[in-house]
Amino acid sequence: MNPTPKRISAAVLSLALGFTIAGAPILAPVVSAQTSITGGAASTVNLNSAVSLTINKYDGLPVTNTDDLANLAPLDATFTIEKVLLNNKLNTLAGWQELSGYTPTTAPTDPDFTPISVTTDAETGRGVVRTTDDGTTIAGTNVVDPTFVVGAYVVTEVAKEGYSVAPPFLVTLPFTDSDTNDWNYDQVVHPKNQADVTVEKGVEDLGATIGSTLNYTISAPLPAGNLTSLEVLDNLPDELGAATNVVVSTRINNGAPLVELPLIDTTPVTTGGTDAVPNNLSIVFGDEDRAELESRRVGNQGLEIVVKFSAVITSLPDNGTIVNHAVINLPGGLTYTTDHGNPDDGAQTHLGDLIIRNVNNNTPAELIEGGSATYELWRCQADGTGGFHVISQVSAATDPAGPAVDTFTTAGGTITLYGVQAIDWVNGATPSAEIGQDLCVVELESPDGYELNPEPTQVEYVLPRDGYNMEADVIHLASDDVITLPATGGNGTMILIGAGVLVAAAGGAAAVRGNRARKN
Repeated sequence: MNPTPKRISAAVLSLALGFTIAGAPILAPVVSAQTSITGGAASTVNLNSAVSLTINKYDGLPVTNTDDLANLAPLDATFTIEKVLLNNKLNTLAGWQELSGYTPTTAPTDPDFTPISVTTDAETGRGVVRTTDDGTTIAGTNVVDPTFVVGAYVVTEVAKEGYSVAPPFLVTLPFTDSDTNDWNYDQVVHPKNQADVTVEKGVEDLGATIGSTLNYTISAPLPAGNLTSLEVLDNLPDELGAATNVVVSTRINNGAPLVELPLIDTTPVTTGGTDAVPNNLSIVFGDEDRAELESRRVGNQGLEIVVKFSAVITSLPDNGTIVNHAVINLPGGLTYTTDHGNPDDGAQTHLGDLIIRNVNNNTPAELIEGGSATYELWRCQADGTGGFHVISQVSAATDPAGPAVDTFTTAGGTITLYGVQAIDWVNGATPSAEIGQDLCVVELESPDGYELNPEPTQVEYVLPRDGYNMEADVIHLASDDVITLPATGGNGTMILIGAGVLVAAAGGAAAVRGNRARKN
């Protein structure tokens, strides 16, 4: 009687998406086609055979050919191996059929099996787990565990800072070797080896207001491997004009000097800037420029790609915040962005309204509605004595539509400025003392009947907080209340001058008489 042919899916006998047996494409969702065996052939699995699992881990982009792995740097990564709980052994067809209903996330694990941990070697990227030590030299981490026997296992990568993790995957020991059409008890896998690409977005916006220019920087690590595609995309917010002055560079690490990349077959494209068309900056790198980037990446694991550009604030944001995110698209459909769902991510510029009021020295202070005062606005820093010293002048608008101006004159005792940069957020961070950790109002002209305030007045946030809106009450002393020296103005001054003339004349006459007397 002829044995009944059975077909076991290669998806069960091999590995899940993200890794392969040696020699198969890493990006393939499943390995090869289905393998045909007979009903009796399943019993040829030797439950007492020693088994081994070799994990190779590399730093860089996933590759489609294992020959390319030699071009990638090895990486140390930790994996946890758990045994799948099966009611049937793998020397029976029922065992394989049972296993075919599971995925790496749904497969039940054996509570009596102690999970095995293996960390791949930093120099070779290899970690091996095997039942027995047969004397074979392992160029990498070697874990020997007698409980690691024929069966199915879920392998989970432990998160490593700075890197993405491969999805959990199932391995079967043994598996069907497509080259020999026989059972193979030594499995070799290459989990996806993608470094975690963290896109950073920075902004230089000191003194930002409507009409001013913001300077942005996009940076991200450049993975090793074959850059078959590369795009940098920035969807600029409505408050900004089109991107200008686009420059692409690299640096060997964050903080290192920039080395410009002369673009040969890449042209930055800006689109939109109107209500109908989004305002985008797109840089799709051509073959020659990608090849140059690959060349710079060799031997420089920390190499970053850096894109700098400028954009003008054309309108003020309704919520006081201009947020700008960037996206980097890599081969294999890998996309990374500064926008992780966190409202504080990305490069942000914070703007608010500032109301300046002329007030008197009464308690409580009262608004001085008559006359007008003229002011400037400065970044400033506390001087340690209760006062402030000014550092750099900033502009603002007296109309929400602009333009920005440098001096501001009150009417009816107040003036409201628009598009004033927030007190405590400059260049995407809390400002340093060198920049000035405060804003101050400096008076140039005082209202009629009041003395000029000689000190910078600190700007404060409106309380309770209302976005980034601010206020400053500038105290004025009435001229009549200011203590002055007697007879230093008006007729008093003329009296002193006249007295001085008389004294000088008397002194001169006395000098003349003295000279005559000496002559006689």
